[in-house]
Amino acid sequence: MKKHIILTCLSIIFLSYTSCSEKDEVERLTIEPTIVKADLMTSMPGELLALEDKLVWFDLNPDAFLHVEDAMTGENILETGMLGGGPEDFTAPFISWYPEGKVLVSDCFAERAMVLSFEKASKMIPLDISFSKKNLQCVGENQYIQNNIGGSNSFTFWNNGAESMFGRYPLKDEEISNAEEVLQGIHSYNPYNGYLIQSFPELSHIALYRFSGGNFEEIWTKTRPGLDYQIDKDGVLRINEVRNPAPSAIALTKDYIVTIERDKRTKETTVESHSENRFLRSFSKSPQTLFVYDYNFQLKRILYTRIPMFRLAATGNDNVVYFIGVKDEFCIAKCTLD
Repeated sequence: MKKHIILTCLSIIFLSYTSCSEKDEVERLTIEPTIVKADLMTSMPGELLALEDKLVWFDLNPDAFLHVEDAMTGENILETGMLGGGPEDFTAPFISWYPEGKVLVSDCFAERAMVLSFEKASKMIPLDISFSKKNLQCVGENQYIQNNIGGSNSFTFWNNGAESMFGRYPLKDEEISNAEEVLQGIHSYNPYNGYLIQSFPELSHIALYRFSGGNFEEIWTKTRPGLDYQIDKDGVLRINEVRNPAPSAIALTKDYIVTIERDKRTKETTVESHSENRFLRSFSKSPQTLFVYDYNFQLKRILYTRIPMFRLAATGNDNVVYFIGVKDEFCIAKCTLD
């Protein structure tokens, strides 16, 4: 027998699309972001990472997939890292914060992790740990988390080599046989205040945790209404409709949770890309609006940028947010939320 479930506003925990009642007034502004780097020479930029004075992103250039830019001028500082099957090559890079202004580069599929240091001669040093090196996010000195897809908890936490679990998946009590396909979430971590946010866009679910006293505690979880799915007798989850997806791009600033979403109350103007790159032109249909929430996920501001966006990053110690978007070509831009 198939299960057929529609999550509605009668759910125990739910979140309206704007996280506020219709009586609440949310400030809506059209802003002019500052372009940091006008033309990214790539066919497809990967994730974006913001450090104190640097921006790091990757693409699928096999000879130098990792790109480091000056956060103020956009000047290229470094290109490094190779894609492939060699002992120091990566197949599916994942970049994250590392203490002392460094970058942790791990692999989503291979047991490989290295630390990019900018001291003297910039170089990548293999990370010497005994546990799994896949998809690592550093949260402190000798402390790491990993996505735990298909397990009973959504994260594995390594604290000085000791393993523990935390985090809840949506549909936790359901046996899902295709978890690797449907439970792929995203997360963002702020090393300055210890907040970790996880979003499952296609399951309309988002959760916030905080790292304190050597452990992660759940602050809240929220599920947006309107998810229509079914689980067949073999445990295969099939999603029929997602009316209010959770964010697919999130950054944590000093005071805010920032997401890229579409404003349903204000129809975004179509942005025409003049690029000859047909693949790039398709990104001109990406959302152009930043949603700014507080850490209780109460919506505070909606900022229309007029630039299609799809990658988001913040250092975490101020209220500046960076994004990769499309303005004729791929670009990196920023805006200040103060």
